[in-house]
Amino acid sequence: MRIPMVDAERLDAELKVILAKWQALGGDPNFIRTFGRLPDTLKSFLKFYSPLVRKGLIEFRTKELVRLRLAQLNQCHY
Repeated sequence: MRIPMVDAERLDAELKVILAKWQALGGDPNFIRTFGRLPDTLKSFLKFYSPLVRKGLIEFRTKELVRLRLAQLNQCHY
């Protein structure tokens, strides 16, 4: 079963800004559009997730390579 995505135009103002920033950083808009069905949950998740990915001692590039390798090992095609 697929979860329908929210049209970008139907996102609230705060999520529209988040979506624009997400895409500017190369993020897949489908993530925001899918979890946009639960705006408060998405906003809470992003407050937790963003610092993990963008800040810290490990370079973003290294973190991204780890994410890609984990996806490959788990046969994740997304």
